[in-house]
Amino acid sequence: MRSAKAALIVLCIGLVWCLRPIVKIRFGALFVSRLGHLAGNTECYLCERDAGMRPKRCLDIWTPVGEPANPYLLKMFGRVIRISRFAAIVNQFGQRLNWWKDHTFTDAQWGRDIHNLMEKSEPHLRFTRAEERRGQRGLRALGIPKGAKWVCLIARDHLYLKAKEPAQDYSYHSFRDSDIQNYRLAAQALMERGYHVIRMGAFVNEPMKLQAPLFRDYAVSGERSDFMDIYLGARCAFTISNGCGFDGIPMIFRRPICFVNEAPFEYLSTWMKDSLVIWKHHYKGAKRMTPAEIVASGAGLFSTSQQYAQAGITLRENTPEEIRDAALEMAARHEGVMTVTPPQAFWDTFPRSKSPHNGIALHGEIRLRVGANFLESYAN
Repeated sequence: MRSAKAALIVLCIGLVWCLRPIVKIRFGALFVSRLGHLAGNTECYLCERDAGMRPKRCLDIWTPVGEPANPYLLKMFGRVIRISRFAAIVNQFGQRLNWWKDHTFTDAQWGRDIHNLMEKSEPHLRFTRAEERRGQRGLRALGIPKGAKWVCLIARDHLYLKAKEPAQDYSYHSFRDSDIQNYRLAAQALMERGYHVIRMGAFVNEPMKLQAPLFRDYAVSGERSDFMDIYLGARCAFTISNGCGFDGIPMIFRRPICFVNEAPFEYLSTWMKDSLVIWKHHYKGAKRMTPAEIVASGAGLFSTSQQYAQAGITLRENTPEEIRDAALEMAARHEGVMTVTPPQAFWDTFPRSKSPHNGIALHGEIRLRVGANFLESYAN
């Protein structure tokens, strides 16, 4: 059995070599174990391919890495890309060959749309008629009537990664977590405007302490499913998030996001059209740091909690009032109440940083806006 498998691998590698003059077969790692990368990396690749940024005469095959964070999303992507787990084995052996480097690929920057291609294209995923009917049934089960508008709300906490990979220590990511209870004021304000508010999450630390006719703690309702995670994120008015994997769902379906409690500062999702952001406050001692001070300290590119601690910098979450104000501004923009607004001078000095991990730019053209009240607080 092993010899037959080995022979098949050798045969496949030989086929890749022999077909080089006609078509270049390439292999790309699909990081399915992280929802944000499964969604964002793949959609960015598809946008880049359609924009002519990929070599011609190529046949690209994605090789899944890890267990899928959302198997249904992987199934949907299987309609528009080639996915093969066996190809991962072929790729693993092929990488031992010097010429194999020409047969690998990835997206431009790990799910960051640095070429601003999403705003110029339609989503690559579509729901079938059967899936649309399933989604509508799911909405009714959640108490969302036909024609109603809803907002997805999610706050990253430590439990998701702990539940997915209990043997791993992910405490270095804790600086990105936030308290779901600080979002209640925003949820109440949105419900007063007629929005249903759906709290999202596959594994969450605690229920959201809120009861209202238009609120559903879907994350702990027992009605959560991989499919409805996608449908809710794809059809929502907008999402409120503090920067987590779920963001990839509304992003690839071109739905706006109101980012709150964002960190690291220089990793803001600047390509997100019609979206807003407010970031975690950085304190050095008793003094709140300005954006310029955050950048100068190097904290804008920190990727671990330990780096902040070593630099003597404390991150403080946005207040419930700040989150509410950002959510209401997002709603006003979605409703067309707030439309024509001048460009924000803040972005003139925002650093066009490169990733410390791969040296590639983190930003293209800026489409994101900073919450108006939040930005004004830094001007005072």
